[in-house]
Amino acid sequence: MMMSIENFSFYVLICVLAPLIGAFTLSFIIIFERHFDSLQRETSKLALEKELQQVNYDQLNSKIQSHFFFNTLNTMLSLARLDRKGDLVVGLEAMAKFFKFKYATNEPLILFEAELSNVNNYLDIQKLRFGDRLSIIIEIEPACKNALMPPFMLQTLVENTFKHGFEKNPGPSILKIIAFETDHILNLEVWNTHLLDKYSDEEQYTSEEGGYGLKNIQNRLRLLFPEQDTSLTLTHVKNETIVLAKYPFVKEYAI
Repeated sequence: MMMSIENFSFYVLICVLAPLIGAFTLSFIIIFERHFDSLQRETSKLALEKELQQVNYDQLNSKIQSHFFFNTLNTMLSLARLDRKGDLVVGLEAMAKFFKFKYATNEPLILFEAELSNVNNYLDIQKLRFGDRLSIIIEIEPACKNALMPPFMLQTLVENTFKHGFEKNPGPSILKIIAFETDHILNLEVWNTHLLDKYSDEEQYTSEEGGYGLKNIQNRLRLLFPEQDTSLTLTHVKNETIVLAKYPFVKEYAI
């Protein structure tokens, strides 16, 4: 049966328009997906900025900082009374750098090396307070220094070792900071000794059980790497406590 001219013309029109309609539909879907992804990134960025504002506030609010700040001032006063001018200058310089970093940092990720430098300023002050009682071991793989990390992450973990460990228990205090990369994962370990009763078995806690500081770190890691595995655990082993953070090893980040 022969096709009529009208049907043939309609068939040709369909054959011509179908690819165009398909291409238009595909283009629309791609544009929509990109727009949706952009909205998701913007939402993630806003949430991350809120978290960063919160951690900055927590790091600077008087309830947390007054304890450290007044202890530091007392240390400086003691050095002045003992006429230890060299140590006093070192302490004041470290304190100035430490607080300058806190006020100036507002990026979602910074270089590990920059965070470590700020932590060293903090430790320089604590060394003046604790003297020979404090021993510090830092083992960082060279490649990790160029990796990115959330600001105040290592700082918070180190502060916790003093707040929950060294300041509550007299005697020798050992702090270990270790960072290494395995299978594109950055492993950050912060160890501290304590003089509480030794744990006979290994006891492990999640970030949800370890206090607000750990929860905040875990929340920021989840926001930064929503489609990748991150973890933060606190473990007691005999007379040591270890916090282990794991997150993607990255040197560039776009949000």
